[in-house]
Amino acid sequence: MNQNSFSPKARWDRFEPEKCGFNPDALNERIEVLVNFKHARIFPKSFVWHGKEYVIDNITYNWQERIGQALINYFSVLCASSMYQISFNNSTFRWQIDKLIQ
Repeated sequence: MNQNSFSPKARWDRFEPEKCGFNPDALNERIEVLVNFKHARIFPKSFVWHGKEYVIDNITYNWQERIGQALINYFSVLCASSMYQISFNNSTFRWQIDKLIQ
């Protein structure tokens, strides 16, 4: 898994939603995620969404944001030929899928 490569499409918040062809309010659904923890870092390996497992081929970008007291870890991931944004809330221990670009 190469985390050093940069993809300009990795951070969807840098694009205007109406020009990118996706609705930012369409997702934000709970998912199950298989992860590895190594040296206090999180490495998602796969996730289950709507009963289907998506194997993560590459983490293209990851970042953290603080919302109130919660620390949210965001991951831009590539699965097959689609990119997804998933996140982990360190306060609620909830994983969710935030956005999808096909």
